[in-house]
Amino acid sequence: MIPLTLEEISVAINAASLNLDSNLKVTGKVVIDSRKVSQGDLFVAINGENVDGHDFCHEAINKGAIAVISSKEIVGIPTLLVKEGNAASKNVDQPTVIALGKLATYLLMKLPNIFKIAVTGSSGKTTTKDLLFDLGNLIGPTVAPVGSYNNEIGMPQTILECDEKTKVLILEMGAREVGNIKKLCQIAKPDTSILLNIGSAHIEIFGSRELILKTKSEIIECLNAEDVAVLNHEDETFSKQKTKAKVVSFGLSGADVSAKNVVLNDKAQASYELEFDGKVSQVNLKIVGAHQVSNSLAAAAVFLKKGLDIDLVAKTLSNSVAKSKWRMQVEVNSKNITVINDSYNANPESMKAAIRTLKQVGADKKTFIIVGEMLELGSDSKQMHEEVADLIQKLDVKKTLVVGNGAKIISDYLSNNAYKGRLEFCMDIDSAISKTKEMVEINDVVLVKASRAIGLERVANALMNDFSENLTNTNNQEVGP
Repeated sequence: MIPLTLEEISVAINAASLNLDSNLKVTGKVVIDSRKVSQGDLFVAINGENVDGHDFCHEAINKGAIAVISSKEIVGIPTLLVKEGNAASKNVDQPTVIALGKLATYLLMKLPNIFKIAVTGSSGKTTTKDLLFDLGNLIGPTVAPVGSYNNEIGMPQTILECDEKTKVLILEMGAREVGNIKKLCQIAKPDTSILLNIGSAHIEIFGSRELILKTKSEIIECLNAEDVAVLNHEDETFSKQKTKAKVVSFGLSGADVSAKNVVLNDKAQASYELEFDGKVSQVNLKIVGAHQVSNSLAAAAVFLKKGLDIDLVAKTLSNSVAKSKWRMQVEVNSKNITVINDSYNANPESMKAAIRTLKQVGADKKTFIIVGEMLELGSDSKQMHEEVADLIQKLDVKKTLVVGNGAKIISDYLSNNAYKGRLEFCMDIDSAISKTKEMVEINDVVLVKASRAIGLERVANALMNDFSENLTNTNNQEVGP
């Protein structure tokens, strides 16, 4: 962040100044975790589900924060007191979260020349964000979210990492209800927006694909005529996606940015000819899965439209590697077991893509899927889990371990439809780790996938560490759905 005086910040967020010198400058970062405070930082006290940041204001000041943003007065603490919002809330409508967004908006006003790119979709957001980061660095210093910082708390934190040197800002936007993305676009209006796809993720919350489309489309509805909307020509809702912006489409064929002659190698890495405006350049992806072709085309479209050389874009895509954990993260352990850790999240579209990738990577080996529930599918849950089971059977996956009662539909379907592979069911993660140890064999290719709340990353970690007794779970640091 650029240095800002407390007076400047108080005006930007409409705060009252208590117990502080308004001329002091924030020379460090804006921090919401008191454990991470350093000298010169500004601490934002957020009331969360498990802890209230207001209880850690003294700790933050003792560690070097020059002030706190708080929704209540704390005796003896230099405070920027904010009142707009619901002070009793533990959600994003609380005053300090609203203030965080206002501060992010103010910073962008001070840095008007940053090229702002926003991305949303039912799946593929984080991988596309990682590709955009590499391409952004072709223009200059680029800021992108850590993990999936994609809500009203995470996105402003990303924005507040920008300074005078920043040339490109990548923003990932998630949603759990209509209006969420509209609010994010009010915090930071993009210059270019990407709408990757409309799928079934969170359909239980939204109620229908129509409402998912309505919500995701907020990212392109905020755009002006001089802005750019990057849209998926192959998505069945493409014709319903309305915007005032210039549209650049992407897809395998018939789009402005397309992929010709797509080929997958034995590691399920795609090669293709990138085509735009009559020019063609070869791309050889290092990231895993046929579905990454679409994600890479979306990222390429942004910078090709920006005027970057197609060969440079193709080379950058070819050199890009996965940066976000637990998303098609492919590793081989000491016993030559290939682990495809895609345990960060799951929806029907991403689950099916991952299973096809498993089959491709394990073409000449034994394939093994460890699968948990896909959450928030509502009344469609049974059908969608059965479709996953059907694909497991059709692709002849040799071993299946189903974890958790919510995924038992998969186990029941396979059991009732003469599945030829080995089928096991476990109720919880600990028993799943034990069963995995029993089932896995040298040279297996293992896919681990479920919705984030299921916690299957522990199983993937156990596999990678040869079931060491000293396993510790890597804490998830991402924010937002």
